Amino acid sequence: MTDDDLRDRVLDVLGGLPVRSRRLFGGHGLYLGDKFFAVISDGKLYFRTDEASRPAYRERGMPPLQPRHRPRGPKTVDRNFQVPQAILDDADALRAWALRAARTVD
Repeated sequence: MTDDDLRDRVLDVLGGLPVRSRRLFGGHGLYLGDKFFAVISDGKLYFRTDEASRPAYRERGMPPLQPRHRPRGPKTVDRNFQVPQAILDDADALRAWALRAARTVD
């Protein structure tokens, strides 16, 4: 799935919420109001996590975001983790996980 296709699908599922998309490092950043809570990169969706939500991603073996633009070698962003396919396939779960991700933003 392309980044644009995934963005459109996620925005459709989150319809009714004040979610917007903005181009970000060759992918898309998603905002709920003014809260940056997700990244779409290389056809994958990553949600922001905190200490309480991160275990749900790790238990499912989901990797953290590894930005494409890394001038000093491999780097991960340990607060953004890939959303499991099972969650992407379930609109209610995706909405719940997105809202939880937005709540992790300071």
